[in-house]
Amino acid sequence: MSAVQILIPTLNEADHIAEAVANARQLGEVIVLDSLSTDGTQRLARDAGATVIEHAFESYSAQKNWGLDHPALTAEWIFILDADERITPALREEIRTTIAKNPVADGYYINRVLLFMGKEVRHGGLYPSWNLRLFRRGKARYEERTVHEHMVCNGPTDYLRAEMLHIRRETLAQYIAKHIRYADMESDEWVKLRLGQSRVAPAEKLFRDHLRYRQFLRREVWPLVPGRPLWRFLHMFVVRFGFLDGRAGWHLARLMMSYEYMISLMYRDKMIRARAQRRSRGHKNDPPRP
Repeated sequence: MSAVQILIPTLNEADHIAEAVANARQLGEVIVLDSLSTDGTQRLARDAGATVIEHAFESYSAQKNWGLDHPALTAEWIFILDADERITPALREEIRTTIAKNPVADGYYINRVLLFMGKEVRHGGLYPSWNLRLFRRGKARYEERTVHEHMVCNGPTDYLRAEMLHIRRETLAQYIAKHIRYADMESDEWVKLRLGQSRVAPAEKLFRDHLRYRQFLRREVWPLVPGRPLWRFLHMFVVRFGFLDGRAGWHLARLMMSYEYMISLMYRDKMIRARAQRRSRGHKNDPPRP
């Protein structure tokens, strides 16, 4: 039995899945959790040596939590890997060494470096990027959030030193289309929070240490800040030294500024519609204006 199983969630990842599985198999058994892909991702994953389980997509958090409950996951340790991410040799060896020592921690945060336009991006607030990816089976789950969900570990956590890679290989059109979807889902979360319909627990209950305060600011304060797109650009490119990443830093800052603008517009549109629906139903107390 493998000491570590790697769970890779997929949806139409035919361009990446074979390489992702080959990379992950160097660490342990690979389980591909597919959301009923239509491009042959399942066959390519099986041909590369992975076990494939399928489940209709609901949300990112619900899909991953469904996979974590699947009988195919039997190892003591689970590693979550996206199809466009790679485990470096240094990280692979550190994971093996760490779990062989029967550690006290139940979950480990992994630092991730983004490769964009052929360059490692190590500024602009995109690095370091800590994600809880390695954990004892049954000790961690994703919070109930439709996008930008975080994993919460029911036990002590620690940090590994070696990095994983996040490789942006999609076309610019695919990148923009994906962020339009993300903006739609993020604006939904803002609306639910404003209307008191959010099912996400407060940040102070979900996170520890500095992550608690960072998530509180991002979820509770940031949606209320005026001029968010401009502030996002200035924060990434100037305050967090994104200019040191050259053209990659410049284009990323502008793209994320546009992403912030899309969220704001979608949020405003949805709140206007929510007020109109409440008026049509005879509610006197409208939600606050966006």
